[in-house]
Amino acid sequence: MASKDALFLYLSSLDKKNYYEILRASKDADLAAIKSAFHAFSLLYHPDRYVDSPQEVRALAAEIYKRGVEAYRSLSRRDARARYDRSLARGSIRHDARLPTPLPPRPLPRTLEMIARTARAKKFADKADRLISIGKLENARVELVSACQCEPDNEELAERLRLLYEALALEGMV
Repeated sequence: MASKDALFLYLSSLDKKNYYEILRASKDADLAAIKSAFHAFSLLYHPDRYVDSPQEVRALAAEIYKRGVEAYRSLSRRDARARYDRSLARGSIRHDARLPTPLPPRPLPRTLEMIARTARAKKFADKADRLISIGKLENARVELVSACQCEPDNEELAERLRLLYEALALEGMV
């Protein structure tokens, strides 16, 4: 089961993903592929899967699931999908931009750059911080690995890398 911090990191990244990316479906996917993608998404994030988890974890999983449902509703109906595709072409990744963000973004207690000690590691950590802030978790992982290589004894940096790996697993990248 995913940790609270990994779920939060993954939820934060959803604000930068379009509905196809959230469901891991191609833009030319037919209805059956969209349904299949939503089914796979549901197996990972349905609130019932987290029933024995702490309340904070259940709430994060529920917010992630709501975004998946939002994506599925827009992509599973022909007219809604056509409107969404036009909106996406104009740069809007959410069908209704007035929808609230599931949770207000909160920064991690300390940035990666603050955790890094050497100038070289801080450079990589700063890039990782910026990439995380725009939802590019895989690219951030690469930078954070480099920062950890500069400081192999920095346990807090290594722990953040572990959390990033966990968030990537939730995203289906690892």
